[in-house]
Amino acid sequence: MKTFIVLAICLVAAQALTDEQKEKLKKHRSECLTETKPDQQLVEKLKTGDFKTDNEALKKYVLCMMIKSELMTKDGKFKKDVALAKVPNSADKPLVEKVIDSCLANKGNTPQQTAWNYVKCYHEKDPKHSIIV
Repeated sequence: MKTFIVLAICLVAAQALTDEQKEKLKKHRSECLTETKPDQQLVEKLKTGDFKTDNEALKKYVLCMMIKSELMTKDGKFKKDVALAKVPNSADKPLVEKVIDSCLANKGNTPQQTAWNYVKCYHEKDPKHSIIV
């Protein structure tokens, strides 16, 4: 079974995270919850793939997590090179790149909408490896 790590709200695709990575994500989550103030129950629902509610605070939270994970800029530009550099198994890179490219095709009209569209798409295409933190 493939193992790759793409740190994001988004989008931390991994079978197992190191303790250091878990701590970093916990810190990012805490900071983003404080900065964007989404309903925490809705954030928890994202972890199970429930993207039915897409209010602005939740979208800003997703963007915040993408930025803190260094996968997206504040203006909503995805850092594909950074994401691919985080894939430890080079054999997995073509598959990861294909999913990334497919999900980046649906840009939003705001940075937070672009982040939301990307995270939602990634989860739909590869729910087993998409962990929303």
